[in-house]
Amino acid sequence: GGALARVQVAATPFGPSLPGFQMYHTSVLLDGVEYSFGEDGVMRSKGPYSHVPISPDLDDTELIDFGLHTVSTKEFEQRMMPLFRKGTYDLLRKNCNAFSACALFLLAGEQLDVRYSQAESLGSVLDGFGLLRGLTGGLYQPKELAEDFDKDAVIRSLCESN
Repeated sequence: GGALARVQVAATPFGPSLPGFQMYHTSVLLDGVEYSFGEDGVMRSKGPYSHVPISPDLDDTELIDFGLHTVSTKEFEQRMMPLFRKGTYDLLRKNCNAFSACALFLLAGEQLDVRYSQAESLGSVLDGFGLLRGLTGGLYQPKELAEDFDKDAVIRSLCESN
């Protein structure tokens, strides 16, 4: 069940831009209602509100359109909210881009372009060698609650239960 809704991903670059390397904040919009994931869990707002702290006038925010899809907002929230609870956010393992990737797959059956999560991939490799905590002066500390999170496994489970 559900109604036709426009599915979009909002993406805003932030942090240092190096050749072939850019960090992004992403979120998903359903008919202009934004769903974003951060420290407080999944937040709902009007328009790409979570991007304003990074790009106050939204000049740097790109809206990627994935077309119209039959969506039950209630079912979407019931399936995504328990997976992305408050306190489970982790900069590398379970962040806004992991949420957007899972949400986009559930809503539109599409994959989020890997360029939006390149920074986490590199960060995970560095963390695997114990380098990231040193590079960030100990600012990055992995969250235990996100330790077992596997984006691809979540997408597979969303696929199986669709």
